[in-house]
Amino acid sequence: MSALIQQSNEWLELRKNKIGASDAPVIMHVSPWKTPYQLWEEKLGLKESFSSSAMKRGLEMEESARKAFEKETGLVVFPQVLFHKEHEWMMASLDGIDIEGKNIVEIKCPGKVDHEIALSGNIPEKYFPQLQHQMAICELDKAYYFSYSDNSSKVIVVNRDESYIKNMICKEVEFYDCVQNLTAPRMIERDFIQKEDDIWIETAAKWKQIKNQMTQLEKEEEDLRSSLICMSGKSNCKGGGIKLSKIVRKGSIDYKAIPELKEIDLEKYRKTPIEMYRLEND
Repeated sequence: MSALIQQSNEWLELRKNKIGASDAPVIMHVSPWKTPYQLWEEKLGLKESFSSSAMKRGLEMEESARKAFEKETGLVVFPQVLFHKEHEWMMASLDGIDIEGKNIVEIKCPGKVDHEIALSGNIPEKYFPQLQHQMAICELDKAYYFSYSDNSSKVIVVNRDESYIKNMICKEVEFYDCVQNLTAPRMIERDFIQKEDDIWIETAAKWKQIKNQMTQLEKEEEDLRSSLICMSGKSNCKGGGIKLSKIVRKGSIDYKAIPELKEIDLEKYRKTPIEMYRLEND
């Protein structure tokens, strides 16, 4: 059990370096709100996390919804932050768990469409990974999904899907490594803004033309450079308005090979990520 208070500054900071249950739908590509790349940006502090009016409304209604769930099921639950026993980077900020840790609930105060899906006895696809993530952390075989509105509510039992969880954890590991190594996950179409204005199209055409010319010139320069080095006999030479000098530099240090550094967490000495852009042909 954790003493962390959800929505606190400590909780918000911790989530940046963990994979939470609400991150699972994003990583599994079923979230309508963000992509893995956008989540990666948020984890690194390159982009502010998005909070919609619906999300704020859900937080405001959560306590009332929890009481309604308790009344309907007879269970007494309370919010809790838990961590996976094996994968320390996995966390779950539960809306409700009973004192014995045998029952958990994910509370949603959704819009009309998602609530109607619940009233029909199903849960929206985008919430399935979240519940599986929670069950993986809590080591449970089932979880409750509670859809709540001012006029009606629905309790749905969601069973554990072991094969789905194994696949999900593999994908979460890949994403977590991307965060730790500052390597962006693969971007999808939703990560790009489609530009169709004339100025963009004209500028892009000019860039492609110049880029192609530069690529050809760089290849020619590389070939000529190799020829000059070969003709020099690897000696310092000059002539024709150029100088060819041999330069010796120290090799780079392989920090991973230093035994004394193996027990030191070098990540805390890493500077703030630098934003850069890669421009290439589509």
